[in-house]
Amino acid sequence: MLSDEMLSDKEKRKIFQKALYILEKVGFEVRNEEALDLLHGAGARVEEERVYVKPYLVEEALASAPKYIPVYDRDGELALELGSEQNYFGPGSDNPNTIDLESGERRKSRLEDVRNFSQIGDALPNIDFLMSMALPSDVPTELADLYQFKTMTASARKPFVFTSADNRNTEELFQLAATVTGGREELEEKPFFVQYTEPTSPLVGSEDALGRLLLSAEYGVPATYTSGTLPGASSPATPAGTVVMSLAEELSGVVISQLKRPGAPVIIGGAASPMDMQTAGASYGLPAALLIDRALSQVSKYLDMPVFSEAGFSDSKLLDGQQAMEASISIAEMARSEADLIHDVGYLEAGQTGSLESVVIGDEIIGYVRRVQEGIRLDEEHLALEAIERVGPGGGYITDKSTLSTFKSLYQPELLDRQSYDGWKRGGEKDLSDRAREKAIEILEEQEPNRLPREKLEAMEDIIAGKEAEL
Repeated sequence: MLSDEMLSDKEKRKIFQKALYILEKVGFEVRNEEALDLLHGAGARVEEERVYVKPYLVEEALASAPKYIPVYDRDGELALELGSEQNYFGPGSDNPNTIDLESGERRKSRLEDVRNFSQIGDALPNIDFLMSMALPSDVPTELADLYQFKTMTASARKPFVFTSADNRNTEELFQLAATVTGGREELEEKPFFVQYTEPTSPLVGSEDALGRLLLSAEYGVPATYTSGTLPGASSPATPAGTVVMSLAEELSGVVISQLKRPGAPVIIGGAASPMDMQTAGASYGLPAALLIDRALSQVSKYLDMPVFSEAGFSDSKLLDGQQAMEASISIAEMARSEADLIHDVGYLEAGQTGSLESVVIGDEIIGYVRRVQEGIRLDEEHLALEAIERVGPGGGYITDKSTLSTFKSLYQPELLDRQSYDGWKRGGEKDLSDRAREKAIEILEEQEPNRLPREKLEAMEDIIAGKEAEL
């Protein structure tokens, strides 16, 4: 079993030093002119697109980057405190396929799936932030991110992490966000989303990824710059090698963001999907993925940086024992980590398919794990000495007043079956996926979504209409 501190401080320092060596001696490619100019102006050695950065530039950037990043909900209430000791869980983004809630069949994702995932995530108590979970196939590809952003904002109050396929609409995305907050200054003061962007492994900062990072810094909106490696293909096959290379990639982004605007909120950490050497496909569920994720989380926290990571996923194609096993193990392990934002709850098929039922089950697992993490209370009421004296030897506690006042501390998961066999038969022999499906349907049909005021929605629609006209 992994310990809470998988790496010693000495080992974390060693990984950091190896990443500094890569940045100084191996270098990294930068395919963005503005970023190249910033690096050259700061004293980095630039040879066409290859950049070599001295350790002092990295140290200065780490000193400048915020250690604490507050993120607000759509209505301006503080929702996430990144850099604190709190884990926050949320789903993933952009699955091309979705398990249809009615038919149970895998189909292409649609815009209504973005709305459904947002509404359900907004209602679930242990889902702390949202991501789109679906890449809609029924809207123009060039505008898919704008439609996703509008739909998520219109359907849910919780903050979200947002990603785009490229940088073409990032300016418009920030304009959409400003219509919600009341202006650009208000957006910077109380950002309600985190812009996701990542390097291209190995060791490349693309035009689009760095464009999003730079524009996020300009607007003061928090941004991730987190590696998503395929160990054995886009990074070394060893967990240690992937951690070192990923950290180097991410630190290059920290340097660029701080050169653009000192104090710009940036998040590192990253996640890995090792190549399964039997299938040549990406695998979220291999143990190496958790080892890499936890190590990146610990090294990032050692550097006083907020962390983005992953959990709650599965390589399974459906809700089965494998899905339950992989989701539970990853949530339990990452809940013990120091990661701030933990995404991908509900992923199936290694991030190719989303499932509403899987998100609901993930919420249940998170609640279970969080209750275990709370431990037991040792106040006088919960030590229950008065009750023990009152009931005495041979008595019973069902009718004692202490039971009524404290039994809820035992915590009862909502979806897990505790009936007798006969009761389960009479109830329709439902399994966990059946109960999760019923809960998802109940939320969508019976709970009113947290709708955006009409005038703000219309302002967003006007921006998208203007972009459509350009096409």
